[in-house]
Amino acid sequence: MTASLALTRLSRLIAASHSWETARTFKAWSPSEDDKALMATRAQDVLKVMAGKDVTAPMLGAAYAVHLARALDAPIMVVEGTLSVAGEVVADDHGWVMIGPWVADMALFSRAYAPDAPPRLAAHVLRAFGPNKGLFCDAWRRTARLGLGYDPRRVLTEAEVTALVGEATVALRAA
Repeated sequence: MTASLALTRLSRLIAASHSWETARTFKAWSPSEDDKALMATRAQDVLKVMAGKDVTAPMLGAAYAVHLARALDAPIMVVEGTLSVAGEVVADDHGWVMIGPWVADMALFSRAYAPDAPPRLAAHVLRAFGPNKGLFCDAWRRTARLGLGYDPRRVLTEAEVTALVGEATVALRAA
């Protein structure tokens, strides 16, 4: 699937869970250099609290989305779907954040560096990005060139994101 078709499909999922206006805003948004710096800083904030904790990829994404939305006026969506490497699915329960047409994946590196990581994912991430990374963030249209595939299954509603943040809070308190 081309990046343009994938973006159209994702826009339909956004319209179904939010609105067509939100989907149009989503497609048109483009980050400034200041926006990109803020996206990275907010990711570091979340990782300081949640790295190494027993949270799922969607929980991590939801926490990032909520934290980022407090500082960035942008269409921010939490997405669930599959993650693939070179066309091979390595996680069918993955979650990430879309900030406009930009992928912000808080769980990619922690998943790849884990002892039980899918071998293809671990090898690809180490080869393409190296060790000790925290946030993968790039324009969605460029992810395929990096060997990554993000296939959205659904876009979470605001209530679902709030519930995931609540679950993450419970998990952090239990740790």
